[in-house]
Amino acid sequence: MAPFRVILCLIFLPLEAFAWCSEPSAPSAPSSFDEPDVPYCLTDYKYSGKHTCDSWEVDSYINDYDDYIRKLNTYVSEAFSFADDAQSFAKCKAEEAKDEAGL
Repeated sequence: MAPFRVILCLIFLPLEAFAWCSEPSAPSAPSSFDEPDVPYCLTDYKYSGKHTCDSWEVDSYINDYDDYIRKLNTYVSEAFSFADDAQSFAKCKAEEAKDEAGL
């Protein structure tokens, strides 16, 4: 009969007794090494308006830069989510402190 009472006590305990604050982890920004280097064949383009690149070199550079932009956009999204999670964590810790102080 005793195990039944323990189960009943656990069922009717307030949920706050089992609550805990989960500290969010900050996202990692893309490294500057992730940014693709401009191909050598494009170095004179801004001065002359001409380049010596083959189309595959330009396409590869554009694809690499698109990937880099996707990484940056993912980071932005994760950073906003982190900010929301950090705010929730701070509120949770404040409530936890109030509960411990009996306020």
